[in-house]
Amino acid sequence: MDHEKNIRAAAEKLQSAIAEGRKAGLSIAWPGRPEDLGAIAISETVKVKRPAPAAPAAAPAKPAT
Repeated sequence: MDHEKNIRAAAEKLQSAIAEGRKAGLSIAWPGRPEDLGAIAISETVKVKRPAPAAPAAAPAKPAT
C-alpha cells in the first residue's frame, strides 16, 4: 500500500471540497494538527444561499356551532 499516494489523493480531494465550500459561502477554520481534522470548524457566512422557509400550514377550520 502506498501511504504517501493515499495521503496526497485525500489532500487533493479535501482541497477541492474546501474550495467549493468557500465558493458557496462557507468559512473553514483549519486545525493545527492532522489529528484534529475531525474537529475542523465550518460555518456559514452571509454569502450562503438558503431556500426560503416554507409557509406555515393553514389552521384547520373550526366547525360551525
